[in-house]
Amino acid sequence: MLQILVSTMKQSDYSLLDKMDIVCDAIIVNQTDQESKHIFEYNNHKIIWINSSERGLSKSRNLLLKNSFAEYCIIADDDEVFDSEMIDSVEKTIKLYPTVDVFRFKIDGIESKFKTYSEKPYNISYLKAIKISSVEMVIKRKSIVNNNIVFDEMIGAGTKFLMGEENSFIYNCLRNRLQIKYIPVSIAKLHIGDSSWFTGYNKQYFMGRGASFTSMSNSFSNVLIIQFAIRKYKLYKNKISIITALKCMFAGKKEYLKMRKENEFIKK
Repeated sequence: MLQILVSTMKQSDYSLLDKMDIVCDAIIVNQTDQESKHIFEYNNHKIIWINSSERGLSKSRNLLLKNSFAEYCIIADDDEVFDSEMIDSVEKTIKLYPTVDVFRFKIDGIESKFKTYSEKPYNISYLKAIKISSVEMVIKRKSIVNNNIVFDEMIGAGTKFLMGEENSFIYNCLRNRLQIKYIPVSIAKLHIGDSSWFTGYNKQYFMGRGASFTSMSNSFSNVLIIQFAIRKYKLYKNKISIITALKCMFAGKKEYLKMRKENEFIKK
């Protein structure tokens, strides 16, 4: 019923399974310099380990979904440690809300606090979707596949635009009228270390934000860009001006649309 989908890089052995406390069937995509696929058992769970020479977090996520066969998929990163009761927590939630297509669960930080969560469940709208992280997501695979929903491979870690692939994914789910719900139950702990992509509020960061907002919704991207510049001003005001931040986000939007058009032309 459940399968953990793990994105990782440059793993030389299978020790990651122990580090993450994998508690059910899992698929791991390890982006490295070779191509191979191994299927084996780990603590009585079926593991599919895929070594891939492709690069990019969104490509990794899409490859995981392509190889998955479970009813529900738990999206994971390699710096997570799963709770021993995770399976019971998720399965009980699914029984309570069988019509929900995407769940957002709580994740606890290990070295420091990860996020502040509500203690009450709620349905997730377009506004609340901006705050979702991929590691919080449990998805009904059939709903995703039947609606041809994928992670945008032009954005996310490992691409020119380093963020926002999970928010674009959720927006796509909402556009397809899938039900998304937040559940105030913790399922894993997350190591809080230096980000692999966040290097500060610089021009590259804001270009990435502009691109990710455009991937989420081209029609409302201007609104998303402007509200972000205003709402987050206190965080970046000592690094960059609000005018420069806006210019960079709109430049990111323009570059993203250009790349998307080129990709669509190539596919034709």
